[in-house]
Amino acid sequence: MFALRLPDPIQKSPCHTLESLPIDNLKEGPGPNRRPGRRWLITVVAIALVAAMAVHLSERRDDLAAFQQLSAKVLLATVFSQMLSQLFWNGAMLLPLRDFMRQLGFWELLMVRTGGFVAGYIVPVAGNLAVRMGYLKRRGLTYSEFTWATIVSNVLAILSAATLAVIALGVLWAAAGMPSAAALGLTASLLALGIAAVAVLQRLPGLAGLPWFQKWPWLSGMSAFTTSHRTIAGALVLLFMRQCCSFLTFGLLFQSLSPVPVAFVTGGLVYAITSPVRMVVVTPGNLGVNEWVVAFVGQVLSVHLTTGLIVAVVFRGVTLAAQVLGVLIGGVWLARWGT
Repeated sequence: MFALRLPDPIQKSPCHTLESLPIDNLKEGPGPNRRPGRRWLITVVAIALVAAMAVHLSERRDDLAAFQQLSAKVLLATVFSQMLSQLFWNGAMLLPLRDFMRQLGFWELLMVRTGGFVAGYIVPVAGNLAVRMGYLKRRGLTYSEFTWATIVSNVLAILSAATLAVIALGVLWAAAGMPSAAALGLTASLLALGIAAVAVLQRLPGLAGLPWFQKWPWLSGMSAFTTSHRTIAGALVLLFMRQCCSFLTFGLLFQSLSPVPVAFVTGGLVYAITSPVRMVVVTPGNLGVNEWVVAFVGQVLSVHLTTGLIVAVVFRGVTLAAQVLGVLIGGVWLARWGT
């Protein structure tokens, strides 16, 4: 199912969102890969980031004893929470896609998304996008429709994360007093990003209809697209529930590893603030990028840098385990009731 040819527009891109937004040179049709050196550069960056993380952790072996504080109950709870997060995220992506593909199944999309996730580790940057776009295009979805549905999902994901961050900041304020200027600034920046993304989404169909954009078929094709308020509301609810599940995962991990009194809420706030970073795939699987961003944001919020790295590594592991569980459930479902 997933042995798909990589389209040219994907191979040319320097980076894509995790849920894969095409860039301005996306064309209808494949072509030669003209920038093979970029893949090597991306791979080198990933290796450097992972190596730096390994060196940092090896120099602080005493801090690694914190792994022992992660009980089996916590790990099982986080895996279950992440599995729910993946299911909610899948449902939120399905709703705008259903405007164009009425017959697209929930578990079918989950399997394709998981295939793209795996491909993202194998093919730097492009694999995730290639699998999903290639499969859905063969099912009749156009590049413009894929792009629109993806943009809607990502914009609402940022908005839901910003909402959760504001709530978490309010809880921290009530429990521990006035938050730091850095916490206020990061939360305000995320909220501004969410509002700006919604504003751009509202204006996008009008901009796509302008003559200047006609040279990009995937963009000009969105001039007549709209998404109903019902679809937006449903997707936003699912995304907020998805963010809450991941908030719970980060909160439990930080609470287990950090002596900070409000570690649970602080960990959840770290997740919410860093969630947009997970949408921008810079290295294969965003290896190293997610971990260091989580660590630095955690340090800004008074969490030890090593604790942040450990949480990010464990979060990646439980997310992989949750996706495996999701694929097993989806495979059983499709084997019995689907194709």
